[in-house]
Amino acid sequence: MVGSLPLQFGWIEYLNLVPQAFFSGLLMGLVYALVAVGLALIWGVADIVNFAYGEYMLIAMYVTLIGANNYGIDPLFMIPVNVVLLFVAGYVTYKLVIKRVMDAPMLSQIFVTFGILLILRFGMLFVMGPDTQSVETFMFDGAVVIAGLNFSLPKIVTGVVSLVTLVVFFLFLNRTKTGKGIRATAQDPEAAQVMGIDPDYMNGLAWGIGSATVGVAGTMVATFFSMQPELTPTTWTLFAFASVALGGFGNILGAVAGGMVISMVEHLGGVLLNPSYKELYIFLVFILVLIYKPEGILNWGEGE
Repeated sequence: MVGSLPLQFGWIEYLNLVPQAFFSGLLMGLVYALVAVGLALIWGVADIVNFAYGEYMLIAMYVTLIGANNYGIDPLFMIPVNVVLLFVAGYVTYKLVIKRVMDAPMLSQIFVTFGILLILRFGMLFVMGPDTQSVETFMFDGAVVIAGLNFSLPKIVTGVVSLVTLVVFFLFLNRTKTGKGIRATAQDPEAAQVMGIDPDYMNGLAWGIGSATVGVAGTMVATFFSMQPELTPTTWTLFAFASVALGGFGNILGAVAGGMVISMVEHLGGVLLNPSYKELYIFLVFILVLIYKPEGILNWGEGE
């Protein structure tokens, strides 16, 4: 398979594809990392798997689509709208639903989040319809050539926005009193409560902030990724789970590294192997990690 690629593309084109795939992988790795850290935060603090995570991202994508296509609002200006909307959605979901099953068996928790998934999915299917839709306008449209390599401008902007959001996210967790409270709750809820921290409030914040981060990702991904109520959330949820699995479940720094690795596997695998199966390579890695190293191959210890 590898040997057939130079014959298909030509040696010069083939040599150009590798650096192209590498840098594209870095850009999309930032996006995968942003999607993954929200899931890792919720998982690490509340200790519940949110199977409806991709649906929250799709909400942000659809809100961006409506703003851009119906009202002419550029997707960049939809970021604060989706941050607020998704934070409220995540926080309210915790307070009204998740809080009541915090001490329930894991299977019950899974059924609850899967129920939320079905409600949101069929709700969006009813409102938006089953057809694939795309954002039609974006101020940063087209492509740009850098050092002879072609890059999608929307993907570059999305990568930059993802990087900035990740920096803000980690500064919040590590430099603010509230962020340190969230981390303390994740490490030991009982000890945190003794120190005067309200674990219930921190769990709600974790759900809100985790949902808000995927809201940023959904806003920007909508500029180059078509959306469909059944396929889109499943795809991105699997990307997030694969990234978190690589980094170690609940490990936020590991989720960033996992997202980068997943993206590089996808992009370089698409060049060095068969590009038709690049998504398959991701899930093969995901399955192998779950089987042979379920704690995560990039797990550097407990989540930060």
